[in-house]
Amino acid sequence: MVGMRKVILIIRFMTNNYTHILVTIKKIAAISLFFTHNLFALQIGDIAPDFDASTSLGKLNFYNWSGNNWVILFSHPSDFTPVCTTELAEVAKLQPHFEKRDVKVLALSSGSVADHLEWIPHINEFKNSLKNNTSLIGIVENLSENTDVRYPIIADEDLSIAMHYGMYHPKAKPNSNSLGSGVKETVRSVFIIDSNKIVQTILVYPKNVGRNFTEIVRIVDALQLSEKHKVSTPANWKMGDPVIVSNDIPTEDIKDKYDTKEVDIFQNYLKLIDQPDFFESSEKSKDRSRGGFK
Repeated sequence: MVGMRKVILIIRFMTNNYTHILVTIKKIAAISLFFTHNLFALQIGDIAPDFDASTSLGKLNFYNWSGNNWVILFSHPSDFTPVCTTELAEVAKLQPHFEKRDVKVLALSSGSVADHLEWIPHINEFKNSLKNNTSLIGIVENLSENTDVRYPIIADEDLSIAMHYGMYHPKAKPNSNSLGSGVKETVRSVFIIDSNKIVQTILVYPKNVGRNFTEIVRIVDALQLSEKHKVSTPANWKMGDPVIVSNDIPTEDIKDKYDTKEVDIFQNYLKLIDQPDFFESSEKSKDRSRGGFK
């Protein structure tokens, strides 16, 4: 009888405190999510996390696949969507430029491998419709390049890789379908990762804004130039423009170190020189200098 009373008391206690316990559990989960997404978010200078993935080109291990190359890992919200189709088509068109820079490209979304494979012909068709704005020499050279989608597209259906890389932003709109049901999609993230697996650049775009991949190529050029010559690039820098010399180098040593004739000194902390290893004269020789920093 006493034992029965204890059981009844325990049941009453649990019933009366169920709501309180549930609220406490939710608070703990929210705090855990906050720390996961904010305190431990991937940052520039971090080692890029390794992962195994199913892709449009089969299974891969990220570290083994990337080898000693630089990598552009970028996410898109969903397959068979307009902005994403234009983006992946642009990346396909730029594949020869990435390859010249020893850069591998890897796309990611929550779509399935089957969806990726069905979608890729649409991407290639749109890519073939794009006008080529490069020089005549560039157009002739590109005719011999295979610019159909040759890079893998990860099928991250459970968003496990996206979570590791902070690609999933649940508050980013649109986050529901036409019926009002919630959808779990990545935003448009870009990670530029060097040959040592170190994150060098992180870009995040909203779902409704397509990325400028020409700018991403420019960032790769600037990073590789900086790595090789220990220089920095000024605002709006493009290939062939002057670069900034580190203040660690004495002014009197700059000409010898960089084999340059002039040093433009605007302040004692701002010194510019011609870009090292840049070939002037023809457009073709300029193009050869692009990606020549490895």
